[in-house]
Amino acid sequence: MPRRFLFSIALAVAGLTSTEAWAGPYDLNLSRLGSLQGGVPQGDNTAFRTLSSELGTVMAPTIADSADSLGLSAFAVSADLTINTITPENWSGATQSDSPRGTAPSLQIMGRKGLWPGLEIGAGAKHLFDSRMWAMGGYVKASFHEGFHHLPIPSISARGSFSRLVGARDMNLSTAAVDISLSHVFGIGKTFNITPYAGYQALFIFANSGVLDVTPGTDEFLMPADMSSEFVFRDAGAIVRHRPFLGARFIFSVMRLAAEYMIVPGGGSTGELDDGTQVEDLSSLQHQFTISLGLDF
Repeated sequence: MPRRFLFSIALAVAGLTSTEAWAGPYDLNLSRLGSLQGGVPQGDNTAFRTLSSELGTVMAPTIADSADSLGLSAFAVSADLTINTITPENWSGATQSDSPRGTAPSLQIMGRKGLWPGLEIGAGAKHLFDSRMWAMGGYVKASFHEGFHHLPIPSISARGSFSRLVGARDMNLSTAAVDISLSHVFGIGKTFNITPYAGYQALFIFANSGVLDVTPGTDEFLMPADMSSEFVFRDAGAIVRHRPFLGARFIFSVMRLAAEYMIVPGGGSTGELDDGTQVEDLSSLQHQFTISLGLDF
């Protein structure tokens, strides 16, 4: 039995490490964003920045919580299912699918721990369905004004979060974000409460690529000696997205349920490459709808 179990684990690991076996419609093929211009390989930097903007928005950590902290000894775990809207035209040129859907669901597993009254940390992973992509991330939250649940005074918190994308072919993408939120608890009986919350987040996305081949099906040894087929997408500076959000958290005994909506206006930040080339972010308006289910201990 142990030998059979170990063999099954080995097969699973082999499958996860095989790009071809598990490639989904949202998995990236960034070489498709390149072309030969007069025999010189060039990448479409605007398309890459736009794709990175929408992908970073999808993979950045989901909030799905109120401004109140957990408290010194509390711990919480949650699973957050998010329906993200994307613009298929911004993805079709660089993914395994030529016609991706306009929605991209993701699942985040997050653990949260209170460290001190008003302080909280969390860490977890987020997966984009129909792909091999995961984002490992975490956050630190400080609640400056909380506990006035019997007065019409909201709790206030500030949070900093980060994530790093893994499982994406040739894509290096990281996110960092800061947000501020307000919430207020309304108790119903002794074991049930509802906490509406709202806030704003500034999201910063950083992306570049590994070495790409504009002619992946051609043997370079058969090409002229003075011709190269390789190119890279360099970091053109932070991509900034704005994410206002609102939601409500419900707690019954140790169970928690939250519903959240984020609206993300289209990107407008322009980056600059080392040679002075200006690169636009042409990402479109995105929506993110989240349902979170978890336990508070």
